[in-house]
Amino acid sequence: MKKILLITLFLMLVSTFLVANEISFYYSSKRIDKGVGSERFWHLKDFYLEWEGKNFITSLDFSGLMENNPKLSINEAWIKFNLFTTYYSYFQKNQWFTIDMTVGDMYYPFGNVSSRSSENISIFHPQTFGSNWMVNFTGELCSKYTFKAYWADGGTNEGIGGTDSPSTIGFRGKYSWAGLDAGASFRIRDWNDDDRLYDFGVDIIYSIKDIVKLDFQAYNLDDGDNNTDDIDFWFIVKHVQGFQIPIIQTIKPYFGFFTKPVKNRHEYNIIYGINIIPTKNTFVKLEYNYDSEVNEKGILSIDNQNITNALSLEVGFLF
Repeated sequence: MKKILLITLFLMLVSTFLVANEISFYYSSKRIDKGVGSERFWHLKDFYLEWEGKNFITSLDFSGLMENNPKLSINEAWIKFNLFTTYYSYFQKNQWFTIDMTVGDMYYPFGNVSSRSSENISIFHPQTFGSNWMVNFTGELCSKYTFKAYWADGGTNEGIGGTDSPSTIGFRGKYSWAGLDAGASFRIRDWNDDDRLYDFGVDIIYSIKDIVKLDFQAYNLDDGDNNTDDIDFWFIVKHVQGFQIPIIQTIKPYFGFFTKPVKNRHEYNIIYGINIIPTKNTFVKLEYNYDSEVNEKGILSIDNQNITNALSLEVGFLF
C-alpha cells in the first residue's frame, strides 16, 4: 500500500511540470461477481500524462501501474499532416475546404463520446469503441460539414511473434449548425475476412438556448449472430449553464437512459446525477444508477456483472 501511495505521489509531482494530465478516483456501492464481492471502496479510474502540440499528441495511461500486473499503456499517439486547404476569402482568413491526414494510435471515429472522464458529464457512458493504429483522413467544408475515412491495422501488437488479424475500415460524417451536431458512423471490422462485422451508429447533440443540452446516440455493434438484435441507444439530458452557489462554482444536474443487450433481450439503466465543478481544474460527479437486470435480492445475474443499483462518487483533477 505504501509503494502505491509513493508511486501515485511521485507521478502527481512529476505531472505538474508537464503539459497536461488528468487523474480521477471513484467510489461506488455497486456489487460485483454475482453478489460475492463489493466495490465499496475507492478506485483509481484514470491517470494520464499528455504532451500536445499543434499537430501531434502523445498521451500515456499510468492507471495500469496500480494493478497486480503493472503496465504502462498508450492512450493516444498521433501526428497530423495538412494535405489540402482552400479559402473563400481573398485574404485567406476563412477556410472553405481542408483535408488532413492523421497517422498513429487513436480512438475510432465512432459515436460521440470522449475517452476521458473530465469531458463526459456522467460517470457511466456508452462504450468508447476502442482504439487502434490507423491512418485517418479528415475533411471539413465551411466549418459545418466534417467527414472522416480511416483504415485501422487490427494487429495484435505482440511483437514479431504476434499474428495479424484482419483490419478495419470506416467512415464518419457530421453536420454542425446553430447548436446542432448530427453525426453518422459506419465501420467494417475484419473487412477482408469472410466473417466481416458491420457496425453503424447515429448521434445527435442539440442545445436549446444554452439551457438544456440533449445527447442521443443509437448504435449497432455486430456480434456475428444474425438472430440477435444488436441495436442499443443512449440518451442523456443536462442543464447547460448549471446553477451557482457560494463556494462551489457550478452544479449541473443530468438524467440519462441507456440500453444493453442481455442474452437475446434488452435491459436498461437509468441514471440521475449532478456534475459539480468546485474550481476551474476539478470536477465531482455524484450519480445514482438504477439497473433493470438486478433481481429482488439486489444481486447481479450471470448475464450482467458490470453495473447494478448503485450510488457512485467520482472526484477528478486536471493539472
